Amino acid sequence: MRARHAALRLLLIVTLLCLPLLLHAAEIPKIPAPPVGERWFTIIVGGERVGFAHLSIAEAPGGYRIDSDGSVKMRIMAVSREATTKESYLVGRDLALRSFSAESRVDGSPLTVRGELTSKGIKVTTESGDGKKERTLKVKGPVYPPPVLNFYPLIQGAPVGKTLKLAMLDSESVKVKQVKVEVVGVETLAPQGTVVHLRNNLYPVVDNDIWVDLKGNTVKESVRDDLVLTVAEEETTAKAALAEAALAKNDLALDFSLVKLSPPLERPAQLKKLVLDLSGFPAEFPLLQGSAQQVSRLDNGTVRFTNPNPAFHPAPADQPVAADLEPGQRIPSDNPKIVALKNEILGSQTDPAQGVRLLVQWVAREIKAAVTDNQSPVETLTSRAGNCQTHTRLYTALARSAGIPTRFVSGLVYADGKGFLYHAWAESYLNGTWVPVDPTFGEVPANLTHLKLVQGDSNDDLALLAGVIGRLKAKVVEQGY
Repeated sequence: MRARHAALRLLLIVTLLCLPLLLHAAEIPKIPAPPVGERWFTIIVGGERVGFAHLSIAEAPGGYRIDSDGSVKMRIMAVSREATTKESYLVGRDLALRSFSAESRVDGSPLTVRGELTSKGIKVTTESGDGKKERTLKVKGPVYPPPVLNFYPLIQGAPVGKTLKLAMLDSESVKVKQVKVEVVGVETLAPQGTVVHLRNNLYPVVDNDIWVDLKGNTVKESVRDDLVLTVAEEETTAKAALAEAALAKNDLALDFSLVKLSPPLERPAQLKKLVLDLSGFPAEFPLLQGSAQQVSRLDNGTVRFTNPNPAFHPAPADQPVAADLEPGQRIPSDNPKIVALKNEILGSQTDPAQGVRLLVQWVAREIKAAVTDNQSPVETLTSRAGNCQTHTRLYTALARSAGIPTRFVSGLVYADGKGFLYHAWAESYLNGTWVPVDPTFGEVPANLTHLKLVQGDSNDDLALLAGVIGRLKAKVVEQGY
């Protein structure tokens, strides 16, 4: 009996000691193809969100299209560093590179790189502040874009302990790098569950650890023991955060979201007519009409804005609804402080049009513009500063409190010398039509460079806006004064 207990005890000890080995030896399911779809990520340094990234993989003729973009801004030793990137890769079924394009801006320096695989290597064209250059990168064997590194081992069915060697295109330094990817093991990571732990030598000196789920989706990436973290984020949350950052003109998203325009608009505030083409809209993106804009989709997918609408007729369905007069989650029009301020501003004024002008001008005059996090209208009365959303929510609360149907809208507005920036303003219902007003700039009505893309201020509305941020390109067709 004693011998039997000893044997069982020894077996238990051996089993417990071997559990880590058994876990690492677990078979990793081989995936038949890359994880098609969209993924969003937040980038964290020292516990602070400093950037975001977005990855999209879609099937293309004979292979796949991989698009990635993102923006990072951080301060290191009192020095601000920032970068924005937009990359697109066409790869074959074997994931080897066929062609690519990449745009980046690092600390204000722009770089555009395009290339394609030829019989002599990868023919590359580079445009930067130093001019335009062409060269051919000589390669032996297949070359892969950076996003492929994280799911390539699962495509190959590489076992734990296996190290793969790949040639990777670095579009920023315009060269091909040899990268090692090691399959470290199978682990459990909350809340994803079972994940595959990978490690590569993409960055010199420090380790780059990656965890992917069993479909090949990256869930976490860590540089130097969590010094820099990239973590998968829910799409709705990520899009709402991106839209908030763009509307707030936050440095994190400012350069990424800017829609450049060349040549610039002349005297935008004095425009009497503006016809503008914007490319980059998804086919399913809703197009909003109104007195201030007529929107149509051309045969090539480009969206044309004609401001003001030359054929406007009020739509019976576009009438005020109860929500346009009621308090909202972030628009407390029934708050005693809001009601008292409305009474103070309007006094004995009962004409809605004059009331709108008084409220818009008060908000523009008394609330200073600041790149701050969005706050409630009541908080704004204390801080007396805020971004365009802050101005718009306060105005909307005041207008609804005065019985004037008002709604929160957002889209693009022209900024002198820069291009179109994402912006929020309001529409108030006056004399049978919705009139755009801008309580940030004190404009009644708002000038014709206001291009309405989204109506409403919920996370779902902002997520819709985020679907076009960083993707639009503008061309002026006509401007009249």
